[in-house]
Amino acid sequence: MSNKVKERRERKIAKAVEAKDWKTVVHLLQQEQSNSERRDRYHQKRSMEESISRNDGKRRERYEVVASSDLNPEEALILEELRQAIREAKASLSAIDSKIVEMIAEQGSSYKETARYITEHYKKMSDVTVKSHYCKALKKLAPLLKAYR
Repeated sequence: MSNKVKERRERKIAKAVEAKDWKTVVHLLQQEQSNSERRDRYHQKRSMEESISRNDGKRRERYEVVASSDLNPEEALILEELRQAIREAKASLSAIDSKIVEMIAEQGSSYKETARYITEHYKKMSDVTVKSHYCKALKKLAPLLKAYR
């Protein structure tokens, strides 16, 4: 929340306290929490503490699995193996093509952004030429990474 919003809310709270309008004070103090809950409802987020009822009328707690960024050892090994294969496959490309693939496929840069970078650091290249280099590089990488599809 921006400082302007906080300052405005503080001024409104101060005025409500002076006027002894406690209902407005409570409303303003709870407004941030209410807005957060409204956003959660809009995005269909649910609390792990929420109780839900079943058809038989009994209440039960909602159990949700929290996604973890931690990989188990097998997944970590497979991911590292894939990264190594990608590094080796990219080594077969020229420096420019490797950078183009890195920027577009890995970093999500546009052809235009990539063209600007290549022009600044390597040689003058248009976004159409970058797209052509990217497509050719992918065709060259595809058979090398076929086992990881």
